[in-house]
Amino acid sequence: MPLYFIVFLSMLAASVLLFLGAVATAAITRRSPPRFVPRIAASPLEAIGLALLWSSVGVGWLLYFNVYRIHVDMSAYGDAAFQAFSRGYTRRLPIVVLPYAATCLVWVLALWSTPVRMSRRALWIIATLLIVSIASTPWAAGAQDTMQAHGYSAEAYRQLQASHLVRSIAVTVAAAWALVAAWRLPKRDVTLASGSPR
Repeated sequence: MPLYFIVFLSMLAASVLLFLGAVATAAITRRSPPRFVPRIAASPLEAIGLALLWSSVGVGWLLYFNVYRIHVDMSAYGDAAFQAFSRGYTRRLPIVVLPYAATCLVWVLALWSTPVRMSRRALWIIATLLIVSIASTPWAAGAQDTMQAHGYSAEAYRQLQASHLVRSIAVTVAAAWALVAAWRLPKRDVTLASGSPR
């Protein structure tokens, strides 16, 4: 297994575990998770998360509408050509999967920080949508593995596209939510920054 894929899986596993820890903490204590991310890091964390989210949106829809559809085109040239394309695609996956895993980890870490630009509710919604996107990942990976091992099949391709559609929609909704939440800064912060009285 390539090193990048181990890093990818580790980041996804950390995201899921941190999310489950946040859920358990909130359920047991009826409070937000402890804030182990320093307040000074919370604002950059949210800004980096927003940039990563929108990057993942672009990559996600590019894969869905363009790259994955090339699988169908390549299958017309036979299994050898298709599998060569598929192997070449997966060798270039680090540029796709590592930023996506970082996106998930950043937003789950935000649950363990003090909200700065966004409400606690917005952070929960974004993190939950990203966990939904992670949940769809094994079906996409399974379809890719099947096609690499046995060649193109319409069933595996439909599975790949369906799971990737779920992931793309979840990430897009999370990105839109984050943008709106970041745009609506709390009024008190705006007035304090401008120096006007509250």
